[in-house]
Amino acid sequence: MSLTSKTIPSMIGGVSQQSDLVRSPDQMQDQLNGWSDIATGVSKRPPTQLVAKLMANAPADAFVHAMNRDISEQYIAIIADGVIRVFDVLTGEERPVEAPSGWAYLSTATDYAADFDAVTVADYTFVTNRKVTCALKPAGADTTPDNDYQLWLNKTYGVDANGVEFGPGVSYQYAPNPSQGFLSGTVQRFDKLPPTPSEGTIYQVRGDDTSDFISYYVVYRAGAWEECLKPGMANAIDAKTMPHALIRTADGSFIFAPFSWAPRRVGDESNNPNPGFIGRQIQRVLLYQNRLGFLFDESVGLSESGQFGNWWRMSQTDYLDTDPIETTATSTKVAKLYDAVAHADGIFMTSDQTQFAMSNGEIGLTAASIAIRPATNYTVNTKAGLTACGSEIYFAVEKSGYASVREYTRLSGSDATSAADVTAHCPTFIPGGVHALVAADDLNAIFALTQGSPQSIFVYQFYWSSADEKAQSAWHRWDFGSGTEIVAATYLQGLLYIVAKRGDGLWLEKVELQTGATPANVDHDIYLDRRTAVQGELSPTAQRTHFVLPFKPVKDRFRMVRTNAFTGRAETLIDPQSYEWVSDTEVRVPNSEIAGPVIVGEGYEFALEFSKQFIRDSAGVAKTTGRTQVRSFTVNYTGSAYFKVAVAPYGTDETVEEIIPSKLAEMTGRTLGSDTLKLNQPGYHTGSYRFLVMGQNIHTRIRLVNDTHVGSTFVSAEWEALYHNRARA
Repeated sequence: MSLTSKTIPSMIGGVSQQSDLVRSPDQMQDQLNGWSDIATGVSKRPPTQLVAKLMANAPADAFVHAMNRDISEQYIAIIADGVIRVFDVLTGEERPVEAPSGWAYLSTATDYAADFDAVTVADYTFVTNRKVTCALKPAGADTTPDNDYQLWLNKTYGVDANGVEFGPGVSYQYAPNPSQGFLSGTVQRFDKLPPTPSEGTIYQVRGDDTSDFISYYVVYRAGAWEECLKPGMANAIDAKTMPHALIRTADGSFIFAPFSWAPRRVGDESNNPNPGFIGRQIQRVLLYQNRLGFLFDESVGLSESGQFGNWWRMSQTDYLDTDPIETTATSTKVAKLYDAVAHADGIFMTSDQTQFAMSNGEIGLTAASIAIRPATNYTVNTKAGLTACGSEIYFAVEKSGYASVREYTRLSGSDATSAADVTAHCPTFIPGGVHALVAADDLNAIFALTQGSPQSIFVYQFYWSSADEKAQSAWHRWDFGSGTEIVAATYLQGLLYIVAKRGDGLWLEKVELQTGATPANVDHDIYLDRRTAVQGELSPTAQRTHFVLPFKPVKDRFRMVRTNAFTGRAETLIDPQSYEWVSDTEVRVPNSEIAGPVIVGEGYEFALEFSKQFIRDSAGVAKTTGRTQVRSFTVNYTGSAYFKVAVAPYGTDETVEEIIPSKLAEMTGRTLGSDTLKLNQPGYHTGSYRFLVMGQNIHTRIRLVNDTHVGSTFVSAEWEALYHNRARA
């Protein structure tokens, strides 16, 4: 029998479902409500902070889109119940939204979350209803934009019907089609046109071998022939069937109305054909290299460069590099495109079974340079779609009730032929039904929302130590309590905003993920979800303090914490046993608690369970013969005010020790009792804590837990064991 000790140098590897024999030392059996930082260690996750109540009655179904205008203006748009509502994410204030042409474009949706798509360009957000079929107006219909509501993004474009050039401040609409008239005749070549026709005469030039037999139409105006339309065609896109625009106006309100789409101005259906999306449903809108892009069926279309509303060629006789582009994804399978994300030199797109890479080469984006080819073949969860994070693209794949997440990485700038499964070590960790993947680029993190566990967010944290190797690839789960449903989430500048459906309505909350963030009036973070501050009112006769809460909390999780205004008692907990509930949103506590605002919210538990530990040989292979009796564990922590150690030597019947690090005696080792957090100001301490285990390694269960309002961070651990092997060499 020999005494040995081993080190767990890091604890940031997240959850692994592999056998304990082959797990990495930094991987855990389970991790709940933690945050694994490669620099500081694994901590209790930051709490959600209350921003605003969005709706008193949470809609059964909603589409949520974030609009990041600049550092001082960000908005959340919610499409539900046939209308759009917009909220300022910084203040929670609802902004007025007018729909001068009505809400009819939204009315055909049956599943808001799945039926809508949106992309924001400056102050314009293009909203797409995937259930609406795009159409042209009939031939001869009035194509004049309705200036009362129809919207236009481009500030300069061509000339209008009277030959007046558009410019900034002159017009915000595309001009209608010029008068078409009647076809006067046909000639073979341009030099065969009549020398002195009357104004408005229209001819077709059929072309010959000198012009590659290109046929086109010309009209005589102001003493010269110019290209024109074939008379009698349908040339105007019906704006009411196309993506609409949600625009922020100068006063901070919003307008939702049809966008202005340019009509066809030259040619016919042969030399200037209808855009490919006519008669089809647009699945996705994107912006790429100053062009607006649409996905429809198996094709991708890009508008004229710099002119998001124009989808027609501008000349019958010459193709311009700025003209609209359309290309089709070809595959041996049906490849209806559902989603796309742009990267440095192309677009990555997906159907339900095949992914495609579109690139344009070094000469820029033109019809001649564009190329689209199959890249990978995975059955993708199209509801979650694609999410870009840095140079990687992530998507969900579902099978047998569980979801895996794959990472498409373009190493060396070239298209890859596979996408790594970043959930390979925890294949049944994420329940199926993933409906959103949210990227936090600067934090190297992905947040997955799934209908299989609506109260949870599954978090993936990673860190590339080199071009092809990761130092961290960690999955873990956040839980927001029974009865909560995370409807949507978006990441903006260090803040994860979540739209949560709770028992008292639909709420906007935020999680501040930047290191060192603390609320006002305290020196350390207070770990209470739905966190906000309220001021109490003292009843002198009853000597009780009355608080009115801005939300209806879950009472058994509700906590109240004093701020720095309470001299000598800052960051201490008002005893939950003393709470007297007057109503669902009113609570009274004994004595005077009015020295300043009190931080209120709902408590949540951070838990970290270690993997089973094994003695390993010099090659890192676990020894499975003999008996390993774990004697003790030591955890190294930083900036911690409290945690529990829960040890089950036989796998059940845990023994729990409550640890207040700042109270640890240097020699004796422990102080029990979390009542100290109620009576005295919490102290944050850095050090180590050793505790007894006395259990066999294959049975022992060891957890670190923190269910209080104060924080804890763990860096590494060590363990001692007696190893005995009766085998003889």
